[in-house]
Amino acid sequence: MKPDNKNMRLFISGLVCIVLLVTIIPRGKTILELSAQKRELKKQKVELQQVNREYQKKLEQLKTPEEIERLARERLGMVKNGEKVIIDLQQDN
Repeated sequence: MKPDNKNMRLFISGLVCIVLLVTIIPRGKTILELSAQKRELKKQKVELQQVNREYQKKLEQLKTPEEIERLARERLGMVKNGEKVIIDLQQDN
């Protein structure tokens, strides 16, 4: 092989390596960033699923007759038939 031909092959090989590095490195960085984002989203998903379970449990509790009665009394001031309502006139507003 001639020295010029060997140098040309070495130059082309180096150029190909540089092009590959320039295209692969940013993609590798993107893959790492997306992997980190995926882990964070999975963590958030687990947390939100736990919150959802808690809300579902609370919702089921709110559907009970006792809870409906309690809320009607506290928030709406409702009373049962025959009950007497006592209003405290001395209460500060």
